[in-house]
Amino acid sequence: MPITWKDKELYSVKELEKILPITPLTIRQYLRSKKIKGQKIGKNWYVSKQDLEAFLEGDRAEIN
Repeated sequence: MPITWKDKELYSVKELEKILPITPLTIRQYLRSKKIKGQKIGKNWYVSKQDLEAFLEGDRAEIN
């Protein structure tokens, strides 16, 4: 279940693993290389629902 922060739904790597057909290691590599747009809070990566949908639609993550 995603967490809500500042009116955004955020998915952890563990939650993304259930949604995407890739391993947690690959998800983290995608996050570090900005293939998936995300943010690190503490030691953990999180991806917003909007950024997850953009990745699934094939849009490349862009730095704001």
